Amino acid sequence: MKVKKFYVYNNREAIIKIRAELGPDAVILHQKKVKQKGLFGYFKKPMIEVVAAIEDTQAPKPIEVKKEPKEFLIKKPEDVLRERVEQKQPDKSQPIKPVAKDEILEIKDMLYSVLKKVNNDDINDIIKRTENKELANIYSCLKDNEIEDHILEEILNQLSESIREDKIIDSKEALINRLKKIVDHYIIDNKKPSSKVIFFVGPTGVGKTTTIAKLAAHYSINEGKKIGFISADTYRIAAVEQLKTYSDILSIPVEVIYNPDEIHDAIEKLKSHDIIMIDTAGRSHKNHKQVDELKELLNQVMEKETYLVVSCTSKNKDIKEIINTYSFIDNYKIIFTKIDEATTYGTIINTAVETQKPISYITTGQSVPDDIEIMSVDKVVSLLMKEA
Repeated sequence: MKVKKFYVYNNREAIIKIRAELGPDAVILHQKKVKQKGLFGYFKKPMIEVVAAIEDTQAPKPIEVKKEPKEFLIKKPEDVLRERVEQKQPDKSQPIKPVAKDEILEIKDMLYSVLKKVNNDDINDIIKRTENKELANIYSCLKDNEIEDHILEEILNQLSESIREDKIIDSKEALINRLKKIVDHYIIDNKKPSSKVIFFVGPTGVGKTTTIAKLAAHYSINEGKKIGFISADTYRIAAVEQLKTYSDILSIPVEVIYNPDEIHDAIEKLKSHDIIMIDTAGRSHKNHKQVDELKELLNQVMEKETYLVVSCTSKNKDIKEIINTYSFIDNYKIIFTKIDEATTYGTIINTAVETQKPISYITTGQSVPDDIEIMSVDKVVSLLMKEA
């Protein structure tokens, strides 16, 4: 099998080059955005690295680009597979040659992995139908941010529909404004905490305690609220000490509980405070005992608000496991931490769609109380469109 890399600026250019050099039966295996090489490459527009392949037993059939019709389309992988198998179908009276059989299996496995990894045919069709450069750029940014394919396709469909309905929507600004409306539908929650008692739950290492301190400082300093802390994270001595440190700095009282039924007394001691923030231990989806303890703790308090704290640096697969671990909680909002450490931000959209829960806050550093923001449409779209 002959494999070759192409460096292009857009999908149309890639298709032209691949068909010209490898022929119409070539298959795209992979594509990603890359920076241009050289001293000034950083300042130049990113290129797309496209990896294409064709079976080397077939001579490539170069084509005259000028004579081609307008649709420069590579065949769909499943069509190529079907043709390859039909071509290699042996006479029933003859045994199948091992080499030919292995070759067919190799092609089949390769195409299956490609189809499993991405489902770009429909999305590429959307972009080609509109022939909109700005839409293609938005698609590239969203794809690079690892937004799930089915979500990405839905977003592209809505943007494409806007273009068809309103011919004026062909500028980057207009499309991004439309994108903001779509994102707003998915994720945004601008409401302040409505309950006096607030639980913060989530896996270890995501920054729950620091996030609590940031919110406490904000409500205490900026809004004049009287805040109280409860630490239920007695698995880690460091977590209790960290909360006590913030308690001393912010002059906020803290109660420590060791069993779920102790929370009533702790809340009673802090009943004169406007907001009571409860730090819980990080839970592993593999540790059923810890999860059961959290359930028992949450069930002790009827009137409450719950925030699930997750890191934006987590992989989509890990986020899904975290969501599953905390699925026993009926109503919760989400806080994304470590935005400053993340390289992709699609997990924000993926999580909002997966959970159907709003994103309330993001944290952007270690500084207390500065590095926390209410999630906004402008912010999340800005993160997604950094290189647009």
